[in-house]
Amino acid sequence: MIRFFSTIADPTRLGILLALAEGKKTVNQVYDSVGREKMTLSAISHQLKQMEQADVVGYNKSGREKTFHLSENFCWCILRDAYNHFSKGCKCKECAKIRQVKNRKAG
Repeated sequence: MIRFFSTIADPTRLGILLALAEGKKTVNQVYDSVGREKMTLSAISHQLKQMEQADVVGYNKSGREKTFHLSENFCWCILRDAYNHFSKGCKCKECAKIRQVKNRKAG
């Protein structure tokens, strides 16, 4: 659990994971998704290697090219749900109930 959360705590690795959540990608495709102006290709490759060693991502190799994907050893719903919560605002029924109680107390 610590390995998973420490991996997604880094903004660069989180960006890589979000790119891979869209589908399998080569290092160059990840590089394009994360942003060429933000990091070097070597830095992206280094991050992917660390993430692969932590078993957070996996890859398939065809010749010299590696295609990276999210590891099958984690439930990625937690990443999707956290991303949706912080980027779009939570819309789940339980959070709505909590907001209603807070609003009644405040009002």
